[in-house]
Amino acid sequence: MLNTNLLSSIPAQLTPLSLLRMCWKHKIGIVVIWIVITVLALAIVYRLPAIYTSEAVILVEAQKIPTTYFASTVTTDIQDRLATISQQILSAARLQRIIDDFNLYASERKNHVQEEILEMMRKDIIVKQDKGWTNNKPGAFRVGYMGRNPAVVAQVANRIANLYIEENMRTRETQAEGTAEFVQTQLQETRKQLNSVESAITAYKQRHNGELPEQATVIAGTVARLQMEQSANREAIARAEASRSLIENTLTLAESTVEALSQQHAAPLVATPGGPVTAVRGVPPPPQKQSELLQAQLEELRSRYAEGHPDIRRLKLDIATAKMIEAKHDQAVAATPKPQPPAPAAKDNNAVAQASAPGEGAAVGQARERVQVLKSQIELTDKEINGRKAEQERIAAGIADAQARLTNIPVREQELAQIMRDYNNVSGTYQGLLGKETSAKMSTDMELRQKSERFTIVDEARPGEKPVNQNRIAYGALASVAGLLIGLCFAVGQEFRKDLVLGSWELPPSANVLARVPRIAAPGRTPRFWSVGGKPKQAAVVSSVLIGMIVAAKVYLRS
Repeated sequence: MLNTNLLSSIPAQLTPLSLLRMCWKHKIGIVVIWIVITVLALAIVYRLPAIYTSEAVILVEAQKIPTTYFASTVTTDIQDRLATISQQILSAARLQRIIDDFNLYASERKNHVQEEILEMMRKDIIVKQDKGWTNNKPGAFRVGYMGRNPAVVAQVANRIANLYIEENMRTRETQAEGTAEFVQTQLQETRKQLNSVESAITAYKQRHNGELPEQATVIAGTVARLQMEQSANREAIARAEASRSLIENTLTLAESTVEALSQQHAAPLVATPGGPVTAVRGVPPPPQKQSELLQAQLEELRSRYAEGHPDIRRLKLDIATAKMIEAKHDQAVAATPKPQPPAPAAKDNNAVAQASAPGEGAAVGQARERVQVLKSQIELTDKEINGRKAEQERIAAGIADAQARLTNIPVREQELAQIMRDYNNVSGTYQGLLGKETSAKMSTDMELRQKSERFTIVDEARPGEKPVNQNRIAYGALASVAGLLIGLCFAVGQEFRKDLVLGSWELPPSANVLARVPRIAAPGRTPRFWSVGGKPKQAAVVSSVLIGMIVAAKVYLRS
C-alpha cells in the first residue's frame, strides 16, 4: 500500500510509457474493437449505392449591341441575379414538379415527408460559378445534379439548366418592362405638371402683358418715341399759335382794308379832264396779299427746318391755294367793265360830274372774301391747336403708362422668375424622362429580341460513366483508422476510470521502490479482459459497443 500523501504528489500529466502501458493492458479489447469497426465499415462502404453526377455548363453571353449605343436597364449584378434565380428554381413547386416528372426518390418517399424529400433534392443540386477574366465576374457557371441513375441525373441537370435560362429571360424581360412602365407613368405625371406650369405662365403673361421683362426694350423704345412725338407736337403747337397770331394780324389788316374800300366806294367820283376818274377822298395803299404773308412764313420755317418738314409742305399747299383764289379774284376784276365818263350837264369844262364806280364794289367783295378766308384759316388753326393739345394729353398719358409699366417690370421679373424656376425644374425632369423612356423601350426591345446579356448552354449534361463514390478502399481505410482510434480511446478511458499508478515512472523522484510484485494469475481462470466475475463492467461495455454498431449498420443499409 502506498502512502496517501505520496499518491497526491504523483504528477497528473501522462507520459508515453503510461500510454503504452494503457494500450498494452487492453490490447485485446483494442484489437477486437478495431476489427469489428473495420469489418462493419467495409461492409457498409461496399454496400453503398453508386452515386452519379452530371453538370451542364451555362455561358453568360455579353450584350451583343455595344453599350455605347444602347445601355440595358437591367443592371443587376450576375451574382445577385443567380442567387435570385436559384431561390425561384429551388422553390417547392418547381422541385416537386421535377420530382413528379422523373419519379425521383421513389424509395425515400415511402419513409419521409414531402419537405424532407425537397430538402434532399436541394442538397443534390449543385451550382458552381466559374470566374471569368474581367473583374473576377463569372463568365460561366455549372448546374449539376447527383443521383443513382446516370441517365435520369443527366436529364434532371439539363432540365434545371433550361429553367435557369428561361427564368433569366423572364426576369430580365419583367424587369425591363417594369422599368419602361414606371418611366412612362412618371413621364405622364411630369407631363401633367409641365402643362399646368405652362398654363400658369401663359395666364400670367396674358394678365401682365406689357409689363414683362422681355418687353422692357420695346416699352423703353415706346417711351422714347412718345417723348419725341411729344416734343414735335409741342413745337407744332407753338408754330400753330404763331401762325394763328400772324393770321390774326393779317385779318385785322384785311378788315381795315375792307372798311377803307367801303368808304372809298361810298365817296363821289370826280372826272378830271383828260384823266381817269378819281375819288375825292384819299385811297389807302392796297393791302398785302395772303400768298405773300404765307410766303413770309415759309421763308421763316425754311430757316429752321428742311424741305421735307410737314409744316413746310402744308404751307406750300396753303400758298398754292391762296394764289389760286387771288388769281380768280383778279380775273373777276378784269372782267368788270370800266366806268364811262359822265356826259357834261353844261358846256362848262369845270363842272363837277357825278359818276358811279362799279369796279370799286368788286374790290370790296374781294377784300371781304379774303377776310372770310382768313377767318376760316383761324378756325382751322384753332382746330389744329386743339387737336395738337389733345394729342399732347394722349402722349403724356401714354408716357405715364409706359413709365408705370417700366416701374413694374422688376416686380414682374421676380414673380416670373419664380414661375420659370418651377418650369425649368419640371421641364428638365421631363426631358430627362423622355430620354429614359426611349432607353427603356430600346432595352425592352433588346430583351425581347435576345440581344442583351443572356444565358446559353455550351455543354449539356451527359450521363456519368463513373460514380463519384467509387473510391471504396480509401473510405474503408478511413473507417479502419477510425476504429483503431476508438479502441485506443476505450483503453485510455478505462485506465482513467480506475485511477491507478501504471508504473514506477509515474512515482515522484523522492519515492523509494522497495520491491516489484509480478502479476499472479489463478490457475484455470480466463484472462481478466473476458472475465465475467472479475470484470463484468468491462465485458458489458465491449458487448454493448459491438451490438450498437451492428444495429446501426443494419439500419443504415436498410435506409
